[in-house]
Amino acid sequence: MKKVITAVLALILCIALASCGKKEEDYSKNFITGYKSGDVTLGQYTGLTYVPLSTEVSDEEVEEKFNQYLDSYKSKVEITDRDVVEDGDIVDIEFVGMQDGVAFEGGTGSRNSVKIGSGTFIPGFEEGIIGHSKGEFIIDVTFPEEYPNNPELAGEPAQFKITLKGIYTYVIPEATDEFITEKTSNKYTTVADYKENIRNQIKSEKEEEALIQKEDDIARKLIANCTYNIDMEPEIERGFNSLKEYNNSMTMGTYGMDAAGFYYTYYGLPIDQYETMLREQAEFSVKYEYARSAIAEAERFPITDEEIEELATLQMKSYSYSTVDEYYDKLEELNGVDGQTYVKELVKLNKAADLIFDTAIPVESE
Repeated sequence: MKKVITAVLALILCIALASCGKKEEDYSKNFITGYKSGDVTLGQYTGLTYVPLSTEVSDEEVEEKFNQYLDSYKSKVEITDRDVVEDGDIVDIEFVGMQDGVAFEGGTGSRNSVKIGSGTFIPGFEEGIIGHSKGEFIIDVTFPEEYPNNPELAGEPAQFKITLKGIYTYVIPEATDEFITEKTSNKYTTVADYKENIRNQIKSEKEEEALIQKEDDIARKLIANCTYNIDMEPEIERGFNSLKEYNNSMTMGTYGMDAAGFYYTYYGLPIDQYETMLREQAEFSVKYEYARSAIAEAERFPITDEEIEELATLQMKSYSYSTVDEYYDKLEELNGVDGQTYVKELVKLNKAADLIFDTAIPVESE
């Protein structure tokens, strides 16, 4: 069975919990997705075209990844052939920020391994260190006109007393067979072998990305070909709320904050933009599931007991249940539908997805 086409669609079981229906098995209502016969008029759903992403791996990509690997083993070495800081050097410093000789709040600290020219500090700070030797000295700076960390300092002149503790550079290890053998614990014994491993990793990542892109493109084309004969907004709202609840439970358990707070804290995404993104994901997911349900209804796929058992076993292991019967019982508890009947409906939906994607046609351009 094909995996669900996006991370959003992977949540469809969560979304579907709100749409329990009749227990009897038929095609008039899908008790997983909420689809009822006639809700969707299907357009073309087989032979949909898509432009495949390239999965070729260039030598340049391999070298870049290999250099990143070497860089992860770099060592910090003190510079001894000169005693003044140059652009690009690595420095260890302590600093105290002052205005009129008085230290201001938030201006005192220490930082190790600051690369001069990296833009880690405000403009003029790192540049002011260039040309100095180890020891104490004072540099003059002017804070940016917009400085949200401390608005009172915005646009203001200040001084920093710097204690330069050391001047360093990074040394990248030489790429030798011996180095690769040691760092990979004999898993790879030559540079060439390790680079081939990198090539295979990049290839695998590109193939995964290409598959996701293919399925996403085809699903969107499928949705565009369908006519939705009911007001989908209530279903989209239901999907939005389910996704929101699911995301909140995930981020609250891991980070101790709701999903909106997590996306704002770590990605700077305002709450209104987060909710817009979530609603778009819900609309895509719900409309795709309705289309898939309509295809299952139209095709009336034959389903075998072996297919039901195979999917139930996969689901059982995925959700960490001990037996298929335990998984069936949990499905019935959550959905009010016999567990085996529920999985049988999943098999139909997966067959609909297989039909959509297996018949898709790659083209060079649309």
